[in-house]
Amino acid sequence: MLPGLDVPPSELDLQSLWFAGAFGREFVTSDGHAVKVVDFGVWNSGAGPDFAECVIEHEGKTRRGAIELDPDARDWERHNHGSNPDYAGVILHLFLNTPEERFFTRNFRHEEIPQVRLSLSLLDASARPIPGLAAARLGRCGIPLRSMDDARVQSLLEAAAQYRLERKSRRLHRSIEAQGRAQTLYQALAQALGYRQNQQAFLLLSQRLPLKRLLAASSESREALLFGVSGFLESVRFEDTESETRDYLRELWQEWWRLREPCSRWLAPAQLPPWKIAGSRPGNHPQRRLGALSTMLSAWSRVSAPLMEASRWSQAAWKDTLSGLSHPFWNNHYTLLADTAGRPLALVGETRIQEMLANVAYPLLMPERTRLWVEYLELPAMLENQKVARASLRLFGDGPRSALFQKKLHHQQGLLQLYEDFCLQDDSACKDCPFPERLQEWA
Repeated sequence: MLPGLDVPPSELDLQSLWFAGAFGREFVTSDGHAVKVVDFGVWNSGAGPDFAECVIEHEGKTRRGAIELDPDARDWERHNHGSNPDYAGVILHLFLNTPEERFFTRNFRHEEIPQVRLSLSLLDASARPIPGLAAARLGRCGIPLRSMDDARVQSLLEAAAQYRLERKSRRLHRSIEAQGRAQTLYQALAQALGYRQNQQAFLLLSQRLPLKRLLAASSESREALLFGVSGFLESVRFEDTESETRDYLRELWQEWWRLREPCSRWLAPAQLPPWKIAGSRPGNHPQRRLGALSTMLSAWSRVSAPLMEASRWSQAAWKDTLSGLSHPFWNNHYTLLADTAGRPLALVGETRIQEMLANVAYPLLMPERTRLWVEYLELPAMLENQKVARASLRLFGDGPRSALFQKKLHHQQGLLQLYEDFCLQDDSACKDCPFPERLQEWA
């Protein structure tokens, strides 16, 4: 029992105490080795390990990765972390309770993960969980940033955003040299539909089903190929669905049964795209995103034309094209197993269009029409992003600047670039990061 509390601490309480440093930072693992937490990382509020981007010193080596905290050591297997690739990067497993016999923590590659058993006796009477504790701490860079006026900070974020945009542009244009503009555009838009969790799965699917093949097929065959090769079509049983879904599945299977054989090599479990479903919102489910991709391909000439030639670009017209896409089934279904939605659903919503503008349209067109930079700077920020929030906390804390410099899309992109270039490259919990000194020189 935690001193001063009438009930045992919850898992959230334990996470809060750990992240606040209440247990200390130097421990001995279950097998007798010293381990020191150099950086407590960031508190993950989504799917996956509890703390990400942590740094520890263990057996003479500095290691960066995730930390998982469980009330009981056996929760690791109870929650199937040992078979989940998302937990492959865990470098330390913390727990309060453990069985009498030795319990080993292993990842899906059967690599042993160091264990530390925490004890409430390490806490003093003043220790209290603070569930609202920020997911990241203010870094040393916060001090020189305070002495810079808003215009200088704006200039810094613009430069970081421009650098990020140029890197995306180079990647896209290298792909164009190898695969052609149309195929590159198709793959990039497919990835954008995959959101953060399923970008790799959508990329793999768009490589297996190239644009030329899909455009040469009928709309019915195209949709059957997308849902068949994805593995979703064969994973759904007719008896689990409502009547409208069964009618839709029959239409897909009428095409898929004759298309299946040449694609059978991709249908083994190990060959299917690595879909990640857990933790995603219903509207972001990859089945629904596949419906959106199929609809985009049906309107491909209108979707692609403004991006094939920079002189034809019109942001307003392109957004209207995407927001106007419609599908008789996916307009009112989240997944193949979901009931009919109570209201019509946008196939490609505003936030997803914004992501396509940031990651596809402007990186593709900017080298060919440089004045689009001014247009890019005016794009509003639409989508919340955990990394952006962490970066802002590292740079500005929770003061007014944190909100001020997240209003525009280029603010978010600049924050992400600074976070990746400095915070994610630093293994010293800010102590040896060169960014604060560089800021001091600029200020």
